Amino acid sequence: MREAEIKQALTQHLTCTTSAAPSQFLEELELNGGQIRADLVHLQDMHCYEIKSDADTLKRLIGQGSRYALVFDHITLVTAERHLKKAIPMLPTWWGIMVVPDSAEMAFKQVRKAKPNKRHEPGTLATLLKRDEALHLLEERGITRGFKSKSLYVIQAKIAELLPLDELKVQVRNYLMARAAIPTRATSIAPSAHTQCGDSSPL
Repeated sequence: MREAEIKQALTQHLTCTTSAAPSQFLEELELNGGQIRADLVHLQDMHCYEIKSDADTLKRLIGQGSRYALVFDHITLVTAERHLKKAIPMLPTWWGIMVVPDSAEMAFKQVRKAKPNKRHEPGTLATLLKRDEALHLLEERGITRGFKSKSLYVIQAKIAELLPLDELKVQVRNYLMARAAIPTRATSIAPSAHTQCGDSSPL
C-alpha cells in the first residue's frame, strides 16, 4: 500500500481497537518549524505513528525518532515487511512496531507495543503550536504585550519557559485536539463506513 492508503487503514484500525474517534487524529503534524512532520498522531494519548512504506527508505528514521522523543508520549513505527529486520535494531526498545498488511482488508501485525516516553523537552514540545494557538495561550495569561510582533520561535520559547512541563503537555494536546476537530481536517482521514473492524494479528 502507498502511504496515503496506509494512513487510512491505520486510522480505521485504531478507531476500531481503541476508544479513538476520527477527529482525534492529525496527519503531517509539524514540529521544529516544519523541519520534521509526524505522519499520523493519535492526539488523545499523543501517540506518533511513523510510517515506512515499501517505497520509503530508513535513512531519516534515526533523525526523525530523536525529535519525536522530545515531544510524544508514545511512538510506533508502522513499517512495510521488507524494512522490519533492518529497522528493529535501529529503534529504542520503548518504541512500538507494527507491520503494514499487503492490503487494507488485512490486519496490521503488532510486533511490540509502545512503552511510555519520558524524554520530553519543553522547547521542542512548544513548537507543535501554531502562531494563533501560541498567542492565545499567552493571552489567557495576560502576557501578549510585546509578543504579537515577535517571531513564532520567540513566542514558542516563551511558552516553554513559562509553563511547567506537565501543564505544557496538557495545553499542547488541547490545542491540537481543537485543531483536529475542524471539519476539513477531521474528515480527511475519517475511516470508511463500509470498512469492518478487525484485530491486529500477532507475529
